[in-house]
This record gives sequence, C-alpha cells and structure tokens, in this order.
Amino acid sequence: MRLLRFTGFTLLEYLRSGRVAIEIIAVMATYFVFLRRPMDAEYFFSVAGIFTPVLTLYTMAAFIGLGDRPQGYVLLSRGVGRATFLLGIFLAACTIVAGAYGLLCLTVALLNRPIDLDLLGWLLGTLPLLLNIGLLAALMLMLSPLVFPTSWRLVVLGLIALAFSSNFIGGTLLQALPETLRSLLRALQALLGGPLVPAFYGFQLAVTRDYSTPTAYANLLAQASLLVSLLGLALYAFSRRDLIFSSQ
Repeated sequence: MRLLRFTGFTLLEYLRSGRVAIEIIAVMATYFVFLRRPMDAEYFFSVAGIFTPVLTLYTMAAFIGLGDRPQGYVLLSRGVGRATFLLGIFLAACTIVAGAYGLLCLTVALLNRPIDLDLLGWLLGTLPLLLNIGLLAALMLMLSPLVFPTSWRLVVLGLIALAFSSNFIGGTLLQALPETLRSLLRALQALLGGPLVPAFYGFQLAVTRDYSTPTAYANLLAQASLLVSLLGLALYAFSRRDLIFSSQ
C-alpha cells in the first residue's frame, strides 16, 4: 500500500507539473504524421514499437529528474524506503508511457482502425511492447545518478556500445585487426549482445503477433526475467550507496 500511495503521489506530481502535455502532443503528432494513412496491423505495431521506446526515454528521464532532487530526502525520511522510492518512480513512468500508448491505440481504433486487427491481435501485439517499455525504463533507472555512480554508468554504457560494435566495426577495419582480437571481439559481442535479444525479438513478436511456436512464449519469459533482473540490480545498487542528489 505504501508503494501504491507513493506511485500515485509521484503521478500526481507529474500531472500537476504539466509535463504530461509532452506525451499527449507526441501521441497526437504520431497519429497525424504516421497513422492517418490506410494501414495494416503490421504497420501499426511497427510504428508503435518505435514510438514507445522513444517516449520511454523522455518520460523516464523526466521522472528521474523529479526523484533526483533534495526534496527526495524528505520522502525517504518519512519512512518510504529506498526500494519503495525507486519502484514508485519506475511504476509511475511506466504508467504514463503505457497510458500514452493506450491513448494512441484508442485514437487509431476510433478513427483509422486496421482492418486485419481484432481485439485479440491487439492484446497479443501489446504484451511484448509493454515488456519492452519496462525493460528500457528499468535500464534507464539503473543508469541514473540515483543508482549508479558515474564510473559504473560509463562501464555499463561501454559494454552496451561493445555489444553494438558490429554495426560500426566491420569490413576493412575488422580485417585490419589481428585474428586473436577479432575472435575476442566476436566472443564479447555474442556474450554482451545476448541480453539484448529478448527486446529485439519482442519488437518482432509485436509486429508479427505469431505465437504459433514455443519460442514466442520463451521470449516473453526472457523479457520478464530480464526486467526483474534489471530492477533487482538497480534496487541492490541503490540500497548500497549513499544518496547524492545532482542539485546539491
């Protein structure tokens, strides 16, 4: 109940600040620019699969800014607890993004519904998208100044960059490296890129909505497991460090 109250308090603070206008404008702009044309379900979920992560980046950053203030000391001293404080910020941000996605779906359903998309298909496509929202929000929360110090944030960002290094290290540059370094780089890319697979496959699953194979259900489980792992790591790191707010 304390977590629900704090989540509601955080949502109310966000709504009263007027920041939610950005999400509403983003929903309307996405509809009028991309979704007014005749479309099928695959096109809609392709657009939604790009819209939701971009919106999550903004919304989660805004909520982290609300939490990363000296006023947070007051809330923590009232017995909220570090875990409740962090989870409240996470749940509030996810609620706003999910609400914006719901508003986009409602607008499309009323004004320009894809002819090949029924309610069941909508639910099947929405589930992996919502899990991806949670994954990105949890990663941003873990990399926020509240949780990780600057050195650890740089380490994690470096590992993520190394996982994507195949996109910009290739061809002539890759061939110029010694064979040992090439083998080591491929191994590191495979190892570090593994945790990113559920998110990318989740986007594909939302677009195709193909649950005919066990792989689809295994990926949903992998998304949920990765989400719990990221949140658990963020909570552990937050409980083990002193609170340092950026404005102090």
